[in-house]
Amino acid sequence: MAKPERLSDITVRDATLEYLEILERRVLRGQLATSTLTSYRRDLDEFTTLLGPETDLDSIEADDLEIAMTRLAKAPDRRYRVGLKIAEDGSTPPGRGPYSLARWFAAVRGLFRWAADKGYVQVDPTLKVTPPRTPSRAAGSRVGLRLDEALVLRGAPSARASGQLRADQRLSLRDEAILRLLVESGPRVSELCGANRSDIRLHEETRTPVLHVRGKGQKDRDLPLSQPTAELIERYLAEERPAPPSPRSARDAAERRRIDDAAGALFVSIRGWRLAPRDVQRMVQRYTKEFLGRRATPHSLRHTALTILARAGVDIATVAQIAGHASLSTTSVYMDDSMSAAAEAIEGSPLAQP
Repeated sequence: MAKPERLSDITVRDATLEYLEILERRVLRGQLATSTLTSYRRDLDEFTTLLGPETDLDSIEADDLEIAMTRLAKAPDRRYRVGLKIAEDGSTPPGRGPYSLARWFAAVRGLFRWAADKGYVQVDPTLKVTPPRTPSRAAGSRVGLRLDEALVLRGAPSARASGQLRADQRLSLRDEAILRLLVESGPRVSELCGANRSDIRLHEETRTPVLHVRGKGQKDRDLPLSQPTAELIERYLAEERPAPPSPRSARDAAERRRIDDAAGALFVSIRGWRLAPRDVQRMVQRYTKEFLGRRATPHSLRHTALTILARAGVDIATVAQIAGHASLSTTSVYMDDSMSAAAEAIEGSPLAQP
């Protein structure tokens, strides 16, 4: 097949770099989350390695992408530098899970759609590839903790003897504040890690404590805090929060910016750096394994908080506001759909009274 006149030859490396610049501009315009860009950059770096940086982008066919995904699924997952990836059943499967593979394919599909519009490829090969199948999110949405487990986990840091802890674990007030936030208000782990000390304040209308968080799609919201949690955060900031690191070089501008960011962060490591989502994940896994005897993640604690609120009778619109959901249909997976709940609702209706 002859190439169309407007077709331009480009290598995989050059196309990927140009496409990532487009995504970076979308981040600046608030159309794409920074965390999504980070994931896509990693996925496209792997795509470049698997297909070859000097390969002509237009020469890639559907079979090449199928082979790349198979290799990705079977190869060791090098994203985890500490410990092993653990599945919900406790196993340690090799390679990528279904959601990770699906995101990798989505990043590559976006690249080829853009390349087709630019005239870099004649045919988008992703159109001939069946996307990786993923389990239904709704089906697994209620994998959080029971109420009694949440109460045990919330107080776990204060139950540990300080003499048994490593130096990097002696931040019990911080850990308890994080666990309380996750099981009470259910912020996303990225929102929690991105919070600053200045984001804690009394709300102008209610005069109750709130934490200002930056959610998906650059959508900010105020997250209500219980009084005990707000007081615990104040204690952590006053008594336990480590000072920011000292600069190693006065001329290193990047290090200076990172230190300035750490100085304003709400939750930091023992060395004073802003906590990363992976730090919180490891902390949650450590406490749940020790005190509950099973694995849980920050996201499952978010499920716990929202499910408990929904089952306590909080209306779905309020739960959606707390969760930062743009659609009520997203929040609806936390509502109790049992027949007993439906029967109780009809029994309590004013129109059902004699």
